[in-house]
Amino acid sequence: MNNSPVFKPVGKHSNGPWDVIVIGSGMGGMACAAALAKYGKKVLILEQHYVAGGFTHTFSRKGFKWDVGVHCIGEMGPRDLPGRLLSWLSDGNIKWESMGETYETFHFPDKFTIKFPNTWRKFKTVLLENFPDESAAIDGYFELVWKISNGAKPFFALRTMPRWVDQVGSKFFKTIEWWSKTTAEVLDQLTNNTKLKAVLTAQWGYYGATPSKSSFAIHALTVRHFWNGGYFPVDGAQTLADNLLKTVQDAGGETLVRASVSEIIVRKGRAVGVRLANGEEFLAPKIVSAAGALATVEHLIPSEHRKSPWALDILGMRQSPPHVCLYLGFEGDVFAAGATRSNQWFFESWNNEISDWDVTKPDSEAPVLYMSFPSMKDPKHDPGPNLRQTGEVVTFVPWEAFAKWEKSRRGNRETEYMAFKKDLEERMTAQLRRHVPELMKLVKYQEFSTPLSTTFFTRAPQGGIYGLEATPRRFTSQNLRTRTPIKNLYLAGGDVATLGVTGALVGGILAAGTIQPRVLSKLL
Repeated sequence: MNNSPVFKPVGKHSNGPWDVIVIGSGMGGMACAAALAKYGKKVLILEQHYVAGGFTHTFSRKGFKWDVGVHCIGEMGPRDLPGRLLSWLSDGNIKWESMGETYETFHFPDKFTIKFPNTWRKFKTVLLENFPDESAAIDGYFELVWKISNGAKPFFALRTMPRWVDQVGSKFFKTIEWWSKTTAEVLDQLTNNTKLKAVLTAQWGYYGATPSKSSFAIHALTVRHFWNGGYFPVDGAQTLADNLLKTVQDAGGETLVRASVSEIIVRKGRAVGVRLANGEEFLAPKIVSAAGALATVEHLIPSEHRKSPWALDILGMRQSPPHVCLYLGFEGDVFAAGATRSNQWFFESWNNEISDWDVTKPDSEAPVLYMSFPSMKDPKHDPGPNLRQTGEVVTFVPWEAFAKWEKSRRGNRETEYMAFKKDLEERMTAQLRRHVPELMKLVKYQEFSTPLSTTFFTRAPQGGIYGLEATPRRFTSQNLRTRTPIKNLYLAGGDVATLGVTGALVGGILAAGTIQPRVLSKLL
C-alpha cells in the first residue's frame, strides 16, 4: 500500500465539500467511513487523539511494541461474515493468522485447567470430558447458542430501521426474547453445577459484564464468535487502521487527528456539521458519531436535546467497566518459561460474579487476570538475537477508585495518584509471579496504564472500554439504533451492535447502511 500518511493533523487538510462527517476513528468510525467510501462517498473522519485507529493502534517503548486493544478476534476466516467485511473494506489487504488449535487457556483454583479449542465440536468434547455427568445441560447449552446466533441478523438489521418498524419487527421475529434474559438466569435453568457454569462463562471479560448482569444473547454471540478459534492481524493491529483509512483516502476522504469535536451543530432539528474545540467548523449533510452513545449525548449534542426521552434513556445507562493493563517486554526463551500463543486467564475463584479488583484494600488481588502475548501471535514479528517478545495483562477495576483524578492532566498527575498507580503495578506483578514465576524472570521492561489513560486517549466515559454495559436493558432499548431523533445524525459502533472489534465493525456497517442502503447487502 501507499506509504504516505493516511491521516493529517487538524489545520493540514483540504477543503470539502464532504458527503459525510464521522466523529471518531475507532473501528466503528473507520468501518462506517470505509463502507461509504466504497460507494463513492467523500468522508471526513475527525479524531481527537494524535493517532487514528482507536483501540486498534499500537505503541512502542525501547524496541518493544504492543497492540492496545486487539488481543484475539474470532470469525476472521474467508467464509466468516466479519472476515469478509474487513476483506471488502481493505481490498483484501488485511491478513489474519490463526492462533492455532488452542486459543484460550483457563486456570481455575484447585489446579483445574481447561483449554478452549478451535472448533465447536472439539469444545463440546472438552466440556463432556471434564463434566461427564452434565451431558444434558451441555447439549441444551449448545442448542441455545446456535439458536440465538442464527437469529441475530434480524435483530441487528432492525436497528437500522425507523423505530416503529423495529417495534413491529421485533415482535414478529421474536428477537428480544434472549436479549432480555441474563446469562445467570438461563444457565441456572440448565444446570446446578457451579464449576460448569464458571467454565461456560469464563469469557465474560470479552463483554465486561458478569453472568447476573449480562444479556444471555451477548454471551451466546461471544461464545459463537470463537467457535472456530481466535485470529490475530498479520503485522499487528495498526494494519487495520492503515488499510481502512486508506480506503477512505482513496475515495477523496480524509482523516484529521488532534481534531477534538466539541459540539454537533444542529439547526432546525437537523445535524448540519460539527464544531471543533478550536472553533473550526465542518459542514456536511450527514453526521455520524462513532464516539459512543453516552459520550455523544452527554458531550456532543446541544444541551436542549439532552432532555428528550431518547437522550434521558441513554444517559440513564451504565458504562462498561474500566481496566488496568500491565505491558510487559521479555527477553529470553519465553516459550520455555511458560508463554504460549494462547491467551491465559487466571481466576482466583470459581465465582464469576466477582468482577472488579477491589483496589482500595492493600492486600487484595485481582479476581481474574487476562494475559495475552501479541508478538507471539504475529508471524511477521522478529524477536531478534535477544528473543524479544511482548505481553499484556488486563483486569477490571472500579472507576470510583480513579474518579477523583479525572480532571488531572496526563504527564502531570498528583503525587498521590502516582503512588497509588505504582502500588497497583507492584501488586499485579506479584500476583503474576505466583502464576508464571519463570516467565516473570524474563521481564526487561514494564509499563502500567489505568482508566485515566483510556479516558485521555479515547474519551470513553469513565474509561469504559466496551461502551454501554452489556445488560438486557442496553440490548432491549429502542433508543440504541443507528438513527437518532435528530435528523441526519446517526450512531455507529458497538453501542448499536455488540462489543469489541467485530461488534464495532458491524455497528459501523449498520450506520453506513442506514445512509447508503446498498451497504447492507454485505451483511447477507
